[in-house]
Amino acid sequence: MKFLSILMALVAAGALCAQQPANDLKARVILFGESTQTSGIQLAPGVKDQANYQTGPGLRLMGQLDSDSRWVWELAGRFSSSAHMVTNRDIGAGNVLDVTQTKINYSYWSVGAGYLLPLGPAVDFGMHLEGRNETINPKGTYSSTLGGTGYIDAHTAYFRPWARLSLDFKVKTGSITTLIGADAGGTPIKTTQKAIVPMSQMDDHTLRAMAPTWSGALYAGIQF
Repeated sequence: MKFLSILMALVAAGALCAQQPANDLKARVILFGESTQTSGIQLAPGVKDQANYQTGPGLRLMGQLDSDSRWVWELAGRFSSSAHMVTNRDIGAGNVLDVTQTKINYSYWSVGAGYLLPLGPAVDFGMHLEGRNETINPKGTYSSTLGGTGYIDAHTAYFRPWARLSLDFKVKTGSITTLIGADAGGTPIKTTQKAIVPMSQMDDHTLRAMAPTWSGALYAGIQF
């Protein structure tokens, strides 16, 4: 919550700055590669599994809200990526649980707004608030000594507020400007796992407990 409060304060402060032109921004089309890591969950008492880091591609569209405004609307989609779960160990009474063939798939679409503060003719600092509709999908085979082999393909959708900070650099060529940049994001909302459930009985609450709480991205695109 502190991260989001700080970012909202930055956005409000930026809005009170002198209203110089927003570096000729009208619209942007951006391709990004975003890295994140889903949160860990308890698979057994004292046994926590957190899937590896994963990176997925995405597309973001941005448009100026008014001809002289620094405020922009944003629509984005992050395509699915995946990472393997890592547990392969005795979870008690000689029962070895192996979930290393199960992948956690993650994707989202988002809608939001941003405020772009020019730091010069070729640099913009951005502050963004968005709602992400995230999909968490553990999928694959798993096995245990006592339970044999099973298969999981569970889904849940999770809509949460996210905040991002961005910094991009621009090169103008004619009427089109090429830009590259990086951003970092986070959310104050996280679901806490309430109970340890078998892989075959993953419920929405447990799936939402897997949702990531941070992201980092590199991007490139055009502004026109």
